[in-house]
Amino acid sequence: MAAGLVESFMDTQDGFLDASDWLATRQGFLPVPIIITEPAVGYGGGVALTFFHGQFSGQPVEARQNHGQSRRVPPSVSAIALGGTENGTWFAGAGHLGVWRQDSIRYLGGVGYADANLDYYGSQGELQRPVNFNSKAFALVQEVSFRLADSHFFAGLGYRLVDTDNVFHVGSAVPTPGIPSVTFNRRSAGLTLTFNYDSRDNIFTPNEGLDVEIKFGNYGKIWGGDDEFNEYSAYLKGYQRLGSRWVAGLRLDGKGIEGEAPFYEYPYVDMRGIKVMRYQGEKVALGEMELRWSFHPRWSLVGFAGLAATWRAGDEAVNERLWSRGLGFRYLVARKLGLQMGLDIAKGPEDVAFYVQVGSAWLR
Repeated sequence: MAAGLVESFMDTQDGFLDASDWLATRQGFLPVPIIITEPAVGYGGGVALTFFHGQFSGQPVEARQNHGQSRRVPPSVSAIALGGTENGTWFAGAGHLGVWRQDSIRYLGGVGYADANLDYYGSQGELQRPVNFNSKAFALVQEVSFRLADSHFFAGLGYRLVDTDNVFHVGSAVPTPGIPSVTFNRRSAGLTLTFNYDSRDNIFTPNEGLDVEIKFGNYGKIWGGDDEFNEYSAYLKGYQRLGSRWVAGLRLDGKGIEGEAPFYEYPYVDMRGIKVMRYQGEKVALGEMELRWSFHPRWSLVGFAGLAATWRAGDEAVNERLWSRGLGFRYLVARKLGLQMGLDIAKGPEDVAFYVQVGSAWLR
């Protein structure tokens, strides 16, 4: 029995450790340990139970012909997860990525609950010393997008709800920018419109292609929220092979907000080496480059660097300029999925942090 289990995780093509056949022959079920290394919440762990199904569990993922256009159809993935960290933060959730009708329809849905202990630096980064707070949050996300004809373009519609119960650990007489009181509840709910272009050869660890998205969200009482505001964002993630062993990546990302939004909805710099919610602003923009060298069919080295900036409300000048850089490695853990896993070490303006990566670091 043990020998059979070992064989299930060995690739018959090259003899290396590989999860592809296990995922395909066990209905795609795989328990995945979660290792949390986010500096904002400390070290921690958990487990995710993932289920790869649809195209992949029935047959290998291959290029398919669709009216003369060849493309790779990714599998659908479901997951449930539970985890916690050393500072008392914990979370639980479930989600599903559905790829339907030969990848002409994509669905993303999730529900989760988190009890998070974090530091708040002001909704626009104006506090020199952080204020610790606890937020108990319930979140619901529903998105569906449709491929336009046989192109790489998608148009989508979504709904997002975040319901929070917040406690800030400051005296009642101490004013905190962006915070109405020491203890308060807030709910944000809105409808989102998305326009996307996706020509990546792989949704997990791309080697070629573009992923470009423009999104607009309207939040308010009409959708079940407490505050009236608009949210807009755009990103570009590009991948290009440089010969047989090198892959270059570029990420450009920008977010902004207008109106009376709660503190947790303000954009923040989301980049390796920088704490979650450490640098917020009315507008946030960043650029990041990555270079991957496959020195072995299974193993790769990664180098990356990025620059981010934030803007305060009504201020045309840049509030913060932030650098981040680092190194990492990857292992091709599921060849038929093109899925790599590995570790990154990043140095930001304040911290050195490491991140366990499953797929591209730019998935989140």
